[in-house]
Amino acid sequence: MLSRVADALYWMGRYLERSENITRLLLVTEDFSSETQGLTEQLAQTAWKDLLAILPSAQVGPPASAFAPISQAYLHGFFLDPGNPYSVHYSLRRARDNARSVREALTVEVFLALNETFRALEAQARRGLTDPPSLRDALGSTHKGLFTIVGAIEHTFTRDQGWLFLKLGESLERIYRAALVLRAKLPALATSEPRADVALYYTQWRTLLRALGSLENYRRSYGARLEPELVVPFLLFDPHSPRSLRYGTEAVKGYLERIAGGGEPMPATRLVGRLHADLLYQDDRLAAAGADAVFLDRVIDTVAQAHDAVTTQYFVT
Repeated sequence: MLSRVADALYWMGRYLERSENITRLLLVTEDFSSETQGLTEQLAQTAWKDLLAILPSAQVGPPASAFAPISQAYLHGFFLDPGNPYSVHYSLRRARDNARSVREALTVEVFLALNETFRALEAQARRGLTDPPSLRDALGSTHKGLFTIVGAIEHTFTRDQGWLFLKLGESLERIYRAALVLRAKLPALATSEPRADVALYYTQWRTLLRALGSLENYRRSYGARLEPELVVPFLLFDPHSPRSLRYGTEAVKGYLERIAGGGEPMPATRLVGRLHADLLYQDDRLAAAGADAVFLDRVIDTVAQAHDAVTTQYFVT
């Protein structure tokens, strides 16, 4: 496979996954903010500000007016702002640009789904949506469009080298964002206690699971028991939930091994393999470290190093 094609498909996978992640985070944060606005203003605002830690280098302008809710600025900045490198608009446009550069490597269904979702998003941006209800409706529509693209990829792509590079980009982005979400949310959650407001306490843990697309999967395993000592290991170690760190590192390791085609493990494979081994053979010490910034920083650094190794080995010409 040409390096140019592999590079474009890898980044197409990353940008599509990033778009879906940002869209889900905005929808979940808007729900949580609306739920807690009248109870604790500070917690509602903190939920929005956490996005700046989860999406570093993001740009968010001030609200349109002094009377506008803080959510308006964040919803617009992370959704429709074409200049924000972590907006849905920016990420989806970059995914489409990469898709257009390797049109011959895509199926008709994938290209049409991606193009139609982006054109609908552009139309929403031109309308100049400002009120939260309209922005939320547009977010929901875009989220459905993104799942349509993912479905088209899964059902029409040949499982060849191009598919492997696309899935590698998707999986690396997923682990990276999941680790950043945990890094931003877990330290504060781990030190809070349910004594003051039990309902609010469990709403925060439920929101964390929703932010990582794992609430329903968690409930299938543990039912209504929303306990921190169950939630953290689930998000780290569950072998079947597609957004746990263990599942994600196993997927990345598998894609790298299939791309390499056997032989001596490459640098990226070694990096991810060591992290996967820690998550696979978890113990009490590592489970306790799940809420520790040092461990999560290691996950983030490992994914960044793996990306650099993949880029050096396959994409630099």
